[in-house]
Order: sequence, then C-alpha cells, then structure tokens
Amino acid sequence: MDIIIGSTNKAKVAAVSEVFPSDKVESIKTESNVSSQPISDLETKKGAINRAIASYEYKPGSLGIGLEGGIMEIEKQTFLINWGAIYAGEKKLFVASGARIPLPEFIAEKLHEGKELGDIMDEFTKEKNIRHHAGAIGIFTNNIVKRKDMFEHVIKLAYGQYLFYGQKDLF
Repeated sequence: MDIIIGSTNKAKVAAVSEVFPSDKVESIKTESNVSSQPISDLETKKGAINRAIASYEYKPGSLGIGLEGGIMEIEKQTFLINWGAIYAGEKKLFVASGARIPLPEFIAEKLHEGKELGDIMDEFTKEKNIRHHAGAIGIFTNNIVKRKDMFEHVIKLAYGQYLFYGQKDLF
C-alpha cells in the first residue's frame, strides 16, 4: 500500500514509517491552509485534514496522511496538542487527537505575542529544528515522550478506525 504523508518534517515521517513498516511511505510538501501556529483544536484538526486530503490527491488510491501540531487554551492555560488524519477517498476520513500537556507560562506568553512554538523552542534550547526531533513535548517531558511518539499515537488511532470501518463496509 502506498502511504503519502503531507509533510517532510522528520519527526512526522518517522512516526508514519513506524506505523507502516512494510509499506512504501513517501513524504511530500503540502500546505495545511491554516496559520503557521494553529491556536485551537479546530484549526489544528483542519490542518491535519487538509494535509491528508492533499496527500491523497497527490496519489489517488493511496492513504493520505496529515499531521498537525498546535496549541489550545483551557482555563487560561495553554496546552500543546496534535491531530492526525487519514484520507482514503470518498467519505473515508479518519481523525484522532493525541495527548496534551500544559506549556510553561513563559512559553505561552511568547505564543500569545504571535511567535511560533518551533522558533520559541529553538531559542529556548539553543538548538535548531527541535520540531524535527524531540519537539516541545520531548523537552517538557525530559524526552520520555518525543514528538514522533505523539504523532505515532494519533496515526495508530486513525489507522485503527480505517481498518475497523473498512472491514465493516459501513460507508
């Protein structure tokens, strides 16, 4: 089966490759068509869906995968979130959201100034492209959970739905 992921981000590609070890995984650059720093569940979910659909359209008949990280607020606290989507053609869209953790206030303040989390994390860690490796989740969990792990989880959730509903012919 051809698996097309709408991102060239190393952490996202590694997550998809882990879930589909015996399939051909191809990464392509797609646009999320949401802001560069999604700030709600709805916007982050929409970004994942847009990437999944664009991936499928790149190669019809494949599984198109979209992954999107973002932030959201609950009770004046900013949380790190992620969404994943699998698109397999007409009416075959499967989405899932992953675990979330609160971000430190000093990070949230910079986000509210309009900065992107990836840039903030690079500045904070004094490293480049944290988003391609451990990600903010890795930094704030002491590398117990890395960005790849977060995306792997949501893809497993979406893929499990795809397998369940595909077997039941419920479309």
